[in-house]
Amino acid sequence: MLAVQLPHVGELIVPGILFFVIGIGLIAIAQFWPESGKPVVTHVTPVERIPLGAREAGEQTGAVVHVTRSISWPTLLDRDAGELDEAERRVVLDGLGIVGDGWSSEILAKAFDEEEGELRVAAIESLGRSEGEIVAPTLERAYASYVVAERYAAIDGASRRGDIALLERALRDTDETVALAAAYGLHRAKRDDLIESGLAGRDDVRANQIRHVLTILA
Repeated sequence: MLAVQLPHVGELIVPGILFFVIGIGLIAIAQFWPESGKPVVTHVTPVERIPLGAREAGEQTGAVVHVTRSISWPTLLDRDAGELDEAERRVVLDGLGIVGDGWSSEILAKAFDEEEGELRVAAIESLGRSEGEIVAPTLERAYASYVVAERYAAIDGASRRGDIALLERALRDTDETVALAAAYGLHRAKRDDLIESGLAGRDDVRANQIRHVLTILA
């Protein structure tokens, strides 16, 4: 029985070691990567010391609550990763996109939920270059965002993956850059018929721009 079980143990150990090594490597690269320039703050006036007029004070309706998101996704790579700054996390996100495997897409989906701003967009971009069951539903959630950059990144990922349903939906986006990216994706998938049907009856500037681009590509 032992001789039969040993190959199964080996099959489990090798991927586990590979996962551990890649995770440690990405964290190490992030921590030693040169930081981008940051603005220098020379003076900060505490909010409590800023004088307010009587009228302004009377208009206050309550305290403003600032919610800080908890960033835990780096620990999925390395349990002892510690706290990484934004530049370091960006390096890791880009690295996960290069790996593009199923386990990396799980981490990127977690980063998408926890990050905000440019790092959230970076997580979406890397997801679009990855494989895994979680990629498609996460790109759909990203497209539901009110932030144009996030929707654009989601559609770019959908174009890479040939997600026809999401591309057809984005053809009607209110932002022309997102709609045009969706048209590019459908053309890339050789589905110009869906573009034509999606633009049928439309004579707005955005629709005409897409038609013009398709004429150039044809």
